[in-house]
Amino acid sequence: MNKETPLKLIEKCHAPEYGMLYALNKEITEEEFEKIKPYMQHFTPATFEDIMEISGDPHGWMCTRENAPKVEETLGITETLDKIDQDRLQQRKEFDQNRGKKEKAQLELEEIFFMGKRPKQKLSNLLKAAQTVYDPTNSFRDNNYYGGGHLFLIMKNSIWYVMNNGREENNWNMNNIEIEEAGGAIGFKVPYDEHVHELIKIVSEENEYTGDTYKEPEIGANGGSCGI
Repeated sequence: MNKETPLKLIEKCHAPEYGMLYALNKEITEEEFEKIKPYMQHFTPATFEDIMEISGDPHGWMCTRENAPKVEETLGITETLDKIDQDRLQQRKEFDQNRGKKEKAQLELEEIFFMGKRPKQKLSNLLKAAQTVYDPTNSFRDNNYYGGGHLFLIMKNSIWYVMNNGREENNWNMNNIEIEEAGGAIGFKVPYDEHVHELIKIVSEENEYTGDTYKEPEIGANGGSCGI
């Protein structure tokens, strides 16, 4: 364990009769251990009623959640279990808020773009002309080879929403965007608008397309992918 790692309790084992049990993440001195020993218990598999219901490592000195604050206070632990729980709760709250914001922005974008024009174009030309290309969650980078993924392309006077439609099971007759060596994509074009651009930044988390394409190694002579 790195000496710089702060001392704290970590989840070690779970048993129906004890709940979650916690152990220290690194060794302490004998003097320190003697101070917390009244709040700890040395466990072995034989300690538990039914070892088959145990998850984790049932060996060693551990404490219950009830005794955890006493151990933390005695050792001066600042990264307490309560603090970790609060941090996780806050992170989850922020994640849910961000997800709700992204979902709302995506719905608004779809409503805007699906009313837009669908001129024929080559994706290669759009990529050359674009000032910025956003690739939400790297969906196009990771799925383009398989005929999936989508992009938002910011031009000087317009914005394109391109949805890859190149899988073998897709209806390629709907495609108006040509992708070299692939089935193609469905593209929607609207005039440039700052509000639309901001919505795209939200749903894409401003992740830009690098031009790379993920491709799994082919296995044997029959390797390949859908939509190619």
